[in-house]
Amino acid sequence: MNILKKIVTNKWFIMAVSILCAAYTLCLCYFAYAVFFYDIEYTDKTKFAIIYSAISLLAALLFLYTRRSFITCIISLANLLVFFPTLMLDWGNWPLLIPAAMVTLFGFFCCKMNDTLKTVFGTIFLLLYILGGIAFFLIMNVFRVTTVDTLLTPSGGIISESGNFRCFVLDVQNKSTGKVAVYVQPNKLDKQLGSITLKTTIKKLVKQAIKENRDDALHYDVHWSGTKLYINGEEYFDELDFLEENESGETVYDFTDDVWIHTYFEVDYPIFELIDRITTIVSEKLLTPSEDGETTGTDDSSETLSETTTLSTAA
Repeated sequence: MNILKKIVTNKWFIMAVSILCAAYTLCLCYFAYAVFFYDIEYTDKTKFAIIYSAISLLAALLFLYTRRSFITCIISLANLLVFFPTLMLDWGNWPLLIPAAMVTLFGFFCCKMNDTLKTVFGTIFLLLYILGGIAFFLIMNVFRVTTVDTLLTPSGGIISESGNFRCFVLDVQNKSTGKVAVYVQPNKLDKQLGSITLKTTIKKLVKQAIKENRDDALHYDVHWSGTKLYINGEEYFDELDFLEENESGETVYDFTDDVWIHTYFEVDYPIFELIDRITTIVSEKLLTPSEDGETTGTDDSSETLSETTTLSTAA
């Protein structure tokens, strides 16, 4: 027993064990990445809550045991910083947030840091969470148009015959310019992690109808035929347009083009719509035929500008 006691109280052994606390920091980093680039869906919420709570409890015990190690102090500070984006971007996802918040706070308060330093860092992070949280929620809830999004297709989307893509129709209703939009998404970029699924947010707007045409758009005939997507009998998307060879000579799909939307947020700011309308009017004026029959731009550039304007409005 004396030998075991000497081992567990040895400062070098405690320092070595404190490195394990970094595993929880990596976990927090991964979820911060996931909530920004993916949409987290639960296949079994209860199971995830139990497993994640057990992992968090184990992490809390490690923080308690290694609280005197300076490595644990550094990791505790890092956890407070890493947890902030997850808290802001996935507010309301309590099975994910509550265990992480408990461990993050417990790790900071239990670590044996200099009282002055702990006060300084505590004040900094308190201001970060309060002021950052207020600013974030003001931007997202006051300066953004509130929308009610209704999915008009099955939750899994309409999957192409190859299984590589899926499309869905979304009815976006707001107080100004409600619209019906048809999006295409890669179907094989989702990640299955046990009781949760990380659904990709990469998508491409292929068609949208503004408020005046909303009633007709609610009855779109959307279907796949081969590699192509048809809406009311007209082709709007072809899988083959995004195939390319990588450095290894393998044929893969390329989603790095600007036509693909990669951001997590789907915001609808009126100022963006105003800018897009002004851009459209200016481009139309520049591309109108002159008196001598010539135009100031080409057909290709017109199509590019029109497509860019449409995507900017949707984003």
